[in-house]
Amino acid sequence: EVEVVTVAFTDLEGFTSFTDTHGDGAAAALLSEYYRAAGPVVRRWRGRVVKHLGDGLLCTFPDANSGIRAALELLETSPSPLRLRAGLHVGEAVVSKDDVFGQVVNIAARVADTAKGNQVVVTAETSRAAGAIAGVEFRHLRKRRLKGISQRVELCEAIPVPTPPPR
Repeated sequence: EVEVVTVAFTDLEGFTSFTDTHGDGAAAALLSEYYRAAGPVVRRWRGRVVKHLGDGLLCTFPDANSGIRAALELLETSPSPLRLRAGLHVGEAVVSKDDVFGQVVNIAARVADTAKGNQVVVTAETSRAAGAIAGVEFRHLRKRRLKGISQRVELCEAIPVPTPPPR
């Protein structure tokens, strides 16, 4: 079934070298701790963890606003010493019970590749679809060529900003 979704990819920066240093057992323990922390955050924002991809997650959300808020909250679940990074894109995808695919998924994966640890990068389209989010600022990054995508893609970083306490 084709529907408009917001797709988020996350992964843990430094996971490969962590595994190299600490071994597979420690890496597996770290991942299960991270997955246990991440699942409830995704669900709280009405999202779905479609699958675990090694040290990453492929998630879908019903709208861009909740996807971005979830991704920012997921930064907090990074298991030390690793840092989560995320990429999001919104668009039509083929959604089934246990998978999601389409160009929106490919673009979200490429956007995630551009993010650094502790960073949420979204396409400009996604930030426009989300509208204003309290406590979040969008900083425009330059348009980028993403591998396998013909058009250059305009990217933004979603940055949490402290909100002043209510008077």
